[in-house]
Amino acid sequence: MVGRNGVAKLLTAVLVSACVESAAPNLPPPGLGQLAFVGQGRLGQFDVFIMNANGTSESNLTDSLAYDDWPAWSPDGRRIAFASGRDGNIEIYVMLADGGGVTRLTTDTATDTEPAWSADGTRIAFTSDRDGNPEIYVMNADGTGVQALTADTAPDRHPAWSP
Repeated sequence: MVGRNGVAKLLTAVLVSACVESAAPNLPPPGLGQLAFVGQGRLGQFDVFIMNANGTSESNLTDSLAYDDWPAWSPDGRRIAFASGRDGNIEIYVMLADGGGVTRLTTDTATDTEPAWSADGTRIAFTSDRDGNPEIYVMNADGTGVQALTADTAPDRHPAWSP
């Protein structure tokens, strides 16, 4: 026979166990996938880094004096779009996931930031202040076909595609 305290302890153990077991399937196993993030480079500037999802193998992909920010993985995981000031103005670039093959996509005198890939990887939405305040634009993944999606006096930022 189990007393009241024993039942409470048993129920608590079962509830804690159930919560841990139900949460575990939502967590990726260590080493699955990679994370792209912005960190401080060796010279104090912002750079794009990647690392394994378990925190190992950190690598600086954009080790330069330029401001590099807003990394966004392509849906196939082969490319990363990002914003950079490497050509004197903040523009959208894309690079291979290993940091090679850097290509400038936008060439406007305005500030272009916050790239976001479409689910099929064919388009990139981004924020630009081309009309004097931040608006949402979209372009093909190769930088062609730039089109404004918003045009109002309020700032529009941080585009995100639905899956």
